[in-house]
Amino acid sequence: MATSDNWIPEAIRRLVDEHFPWAEQTPRPPQWEDRLAYVHQWLVRETGIYRNIATSLLARIEPLLTALRASLPEGERERLFARVDASHIVKSPDSILEKMARSWSGPETPPKVGFHNLDQLKDLGRFRIAANFLGDVEAITRHLADPYNATKAEGLTPEQRRLRDEFQLHDNQFENLISVLPYQRTSGERCMKGWFSPRQAGLRGYRVEVQLLTLSQESWDKKEHCLLYEPARRREPVPEHHRILCTELSATLWLVDLQFDQLRREAQALRAKRTSAPSDKSQEVPHAPAQ
Repeated sequence: MATSDNWIPEAIRRLVDEHFPWAEQTPRPPQWEDRLAYVHQWLVRETGIYRNIATSLLARIEPLLTALRASLPEGERERLFARVDASHIVKSPDSILEKMARSWSGPETPPKVGFHNLDQLKDLGRFRIAANFLGDVEAITRHLADPYNATKAEGLTPEQRRLRDEFQLHDNQFENLISVLPYQRTSGERCMKGWFSPRQAGLRGYRVEVQLLTLSQESWDKKEHCLLYEPARRREPVPEHHRILCTELSATLWLVDLQFDQLRREAQALRAKRTSAPSDKSQEVPHAPAQ
């Protein structure tokens, strides 16, 4: 297979030079830098629709997050529940070209993803919701998936119905990358992933990826991106033990999330017990009336 990191620069150049529809766009510039710049601009224009769709989806999801935050047990409502990261709501041209290149096995076959079928890339539009506790991730996942579960139709909130009416969730569920068995895992990534498409005619082929993960796993993702992904993109050598250790650290943080969830449940049980226990005064034996 030709999908090694050494193939990526050549694949990107071949994509731009041999597979971009120059005849339909503009005379092909003679200089590589000008050709690449033109393709970048074209990708920005072509993917602009994803920004609008992702922004509209986020406007439907944020009221659901607000309602979930308000439903937290008394004593937890002031804590951090979740925050949205939409800082990279549309994939950059460089990242698009690299992903196209990585999906291409080699010059002996046509590219799997080309400029005519960019919608095959599932994360051109995306944002993530980072939650405090693993239980928060589970609650958000249920709240976003329930509108697409026929057995839950009667109990939906108005906000959930609006989400369901305007957007479709692919496969009616989120993909679970948190509870993948060790021998089935291909990376340390741990999150829930859902792909939403507008129901509006003409826009149904566009997908926006929504990631749900804990703050711990978000911190792992940002560090892994810095220590492994970016060096690999720059074609710098990445020691194998760095890859192994990063994967193991993801598992360690998952255990940390599990333990914090256990502590939270115990704290909730203690709080409920204190709330339901009779006050000291109610336990006092009344004095006998004076004779």
